[in-house]
Amino acid sequence: MTHFVAVNDLEQPPEEQEGLLIEVPHKGGDNPSNREKALEIVLTMWEQGEIDPDLFPNGLTSENIFFVPPDSPRLEKLDRTGESLPIPPIVKGAQEIIHLTKLQLEVQEVAEVAAPYVPVIEAVLSGNRPLNNSEREIARDKKYAKVITKLGEIVASVSDYRENCTGNARLILNAIAWQSQQGVENDSDTPTGVVDESDGVI
Repeated sequence: MTHFVAVNDLEQPPEEQEGLLIEVPHKGGDNPSNREKALEIVLTMWEQGEIDPDLFPNGLTSENIFFVPPDSPRLEKLDRTGESLPIPPIVKGAQEIIHLTKLQLEVQEVAEVAAPYVPVIEAVLSGNRPLNNSEREIARDKKYAKVITKLGEIVASVSDYRENCTGNARLILNAIAWQSQQGVENDSDTPTGVVDESDGVI
């Protein structure tokens, strides 16, 4: 049995998110096939009215599906598909990383658009010289004000979101490090110096 959580609203802050525990009757853990099956189960429940129709206000896609490790203590308390449960900390951490990544991409993209405006901004801030003709044209362009405003809003959003993060995003790094260490340990268990007899070497 493999378990997933269907997160109700990805737009909500992690601490306000809820989800459904989904049991997929297949082994294999977190793989595309099990994720697809988990999504099918939730969609069927949703369509048949077995869960609150308002639970997924922004729709339901594979992005709403998150794997629940088999050693999660919540699995001991929840033994039936569809029971509501708080989002596990590591899932909240994953959500925070995804949202922060999206914000980071937005900041970089808008900053690239704003890069040609740097001389204008520096001249205005310093007050040491007037704007030249090309800079005046840039400053009069409606796009100038929109881009600068957009950049300020996104940077503020990143700052606000970081301040309200749970800190559980670090759990993802811990999980990656743990899995990497497991891989190293498994490799070290592989006997060395063993030669395939099919190569004709004894």
